[in-house]
Amino acid sequence: MVERRSFLSATVAAAVAAPFVGVQQGSTAPPSGRKIRVGALNVGEYSFWGIWAETLSPQGKFGTNLLDMEITHCWDINPKLAQKFANRYECEVVEKYDGMLGKVDAIAFGGFYEVPWQHLLARPYVEAGVPTYLSRPFSYRLVDIEFILELAAKHGTPLMASSCQEHIYGLTDLKKRLKNCGTITAVQGTCVSDEYPAHFHLQWAALRTLGYDVEKISLLTDDERKASYLQETMLFRGGEGQPPYLATLNAVNSRPYLYLKVMGDQGSETSSFDRSPDPQEELYFYFAPQLLDMQRTFQGDSFQPLDIIRKKTQTFLAGYYSHLEHRGALVPVNSVPMDWSPRYYKPRWIDESIFKS
Repeated sequence: MVERRSFLSATVAAAVAAPFVGVQQGSTAPPSGRKIRVGALNVGEYSFWGIWAETLSPQGKFGTNLLDMEITHCWDINPKLAQKFANRYECEVVEKYDGMLGKVDAIAFGGFYEVPWQHLLARPYVEAGVPTYLSRPFSYRLVDIEFILELAAKHGTPLMASSCQEHIYGLTDLKKRLKNCGTITAVQGTCVSDEYPAHFHLQWAALRTLGYDVEKISLLTDDERKASYLQETMLFRGGEGQPPYLATLNAVNSRPYLYLKVMGDQGSETSSFDRSPDPQEELYFYFAPQLLDMQRTFQGDSFQPLDIIRKKTQTFLAGYYSHLEHRGALVPVNSVPMDWSPRYYKPRWIDESIFKS
């Protein structure tokens, strides 16, 4: 059984008391008038950095710096892909994953295949107090996410871990309208996906709207990595005046891209969001809000407390645990063993000898 570490409930209040708190061996607070120097890690295959760079860089879709950040350095396990990214967005390649220490003000991981090793890749930066963004789905083991969260709390390092869908304005609006539903009786949602690791977009969007107090979770699918059907059910505990209720989330291959409906004894409220066919509109409305919150985190105004990052990771892993170990039965979220892990997409993606050199 796993319970949330009590010290995490204090979040990072001390860690984000001032912008760029970590200026030990790794980061340097930018002088007035200079942009935040961001180091891009995991920029090659299956990476969000292609989207983020197109949004941030003057060489991207907008032809200008959209925010007060600039990409100055990059690294990838594949040096050729790192160099290709550097040539496209005019930044500097570093040979080692920790080669940006002392050169950047913040770092952001964008890859998916590297997630099982992300806590090790991030360690030198978090220890040095460099504000850090963790790529989705953050971790494949609770022991690994706790390791990096404890490190962030110890060193006062601003840390962010989110899905782009958590930043969509429609969720905030839906949360305000929940009072119109009265007592919630059920929640139904859909998102475009054919595999569980991407399905977290809807899962975390629902949690941001409904809260993070999930007691049990079920995942029914034929293959979590390439599904022809996928249904996730979350049992929310409820509270005073609100009995427990179920939220059922389904992966689909039709529009809208993200849909959430909350039903209650006094009515229902919905939020629906689709991606624009216009590349600039999609970058601006769908992806840029996450980058803005990333910038705020790098400046010390953390997007979410550390215990929320842990809850999101635990809920995500509990879905995997239901499917792989209990044939889709409802399992307690806190029943996932600390060292349990689902299957990696690329088990040998990173040679762990890089952490010993």
